[in-house]
Amino acid sequence: MKSRFLPIPLVAGLILCMTPALAHDLWLEKSGKQITLFQGHRHSAHAGAETIAYGKDFVTAATCLDARGAKRPLAILGTSPWTASGECAALLVEASSGYWSKTPWETKNAPKHEVPGAIKSWRSLESLERLETWSAAFSQPLGVGLEIVPGADPFALRPGDKLTVRVFLDGKPQASVPVAYHGETRGETDADGRIAIRLRHNGLQLISASLERPLKDGRADVEIRAATLQFELPQ
Repeated sequence: MKSRFLPIPLVAGLILCMTPALAHDLWLEKSGKQITLFQGHRHSAHAGAETIAYGKDFVTAATCLDARGAKRPLAILGTSPWTASGECAALLVEASSGYWSKTPWETKNAPKHEVPGAIKSWRSLESLERLETWSAAFSQPLGVGLEIVPGADPFALRPGDKLTVRVFLDGKPQASVPVAYHGETRGETDADGRIAIRLRHNGLQLISASLERPLKDGRADVEIRAATLQFELPQ
């Protein structure tokens, strides 16, 4: 299935015109040993509510990785906001708000065959990987879905430094994918899926990529995937 890679602002604009609730960032906040998933615009370059509620079935999978890269699935308890506890060297969260269909009058959270007069329809898939510490294991893709993979230890960098990342889809590097830093597109990946992103500040770092590809399941016209890499630099 051929993918179409769209500039991040164009993807955001496409989603925004479909439904405002989808034009957002995902991030994880840690408090003690508990970590919570949020969505909204608190760290975005674009305007909007700081946090936006999501449904209890929004999170579809969560994986805790240790420093060796060993995986441990976390429970999905059907809560909103989603929370987890324990120590992970990295945490991967997968989420989906499901199928959406737009008519000339409204946008509904339903597949197109359930929405008479639908003129646009899509399925939304999102993933977020938060790094707590660095391991060479994290320089390799997990091999599922859209991923942004750092090529070196991001915690060794400071504002003004560049971090080279690679974008993968199902374990394969992807060329010509626009990559954004806090919602602002910084360039496209090269033939090997690489791009260097300059880090602008201390604290929370969000690097994201999006792509669209056609669907033939009869429930939506396209699938919109978004992936975010999150880590923090010392203040």
